[in-house]
Amino acid sequence: MSVVKNYHNAGFSLVELITVILLLGILAVVALGRLTDQNLIAARGFFDDTVSAVRFAQKLAISTGCDVRVITTANSYQLRRSSTCVANDFTTPVANPANRSNDYENVNMPAGFSLTAGSITFDARGRREGTTSDFTLSDGSTSYSFRVHASTGLVEDLT
Repeated sequence: MSVVKNYHNAGFSLVELITVILLLGILAVVALGRLTDQNLIAARGFFDDTVSAVRFAQKLAISTGCDVRVITTANSYQLRRSSTCVANDFTTPVANPANRSNDYENVNMPAGFSLTAGSITFDARGRREGTTSDFTLSDGSTSYSFRVHASTGLVEDLT
């Protein structure tokens, strides 16, 4: 009794291999095209960092019982609080919770982008003082927006 192995049906055909290599090449070109614009990635990172900072300011106001203000300029944001928790001077920088040695601010705006300038003040209940406001990070063609609701202090990502 002899055992004959049939290798004819084993493996992939040449057409299948070429098809897979071609599809991988197309996917690589598309993926690299999206990943090469580092400025858009940096802008999204700055936007996410800004939204996180505004949310942190609200939580800090609730937990400390003191008003906290987020000050945005065209190219940065800063978190400030009152030194005495009574006066609304907002001169004391908020410590960054990541290391407690640096101020909670970001001045590394990606090139070509600008942020809506203004200020957001949260009271001890976490509500925003004033009216509901939208803030936008934009370079003219790409924009990211968030809204801070006055009645609840909710920070809503609109993108």
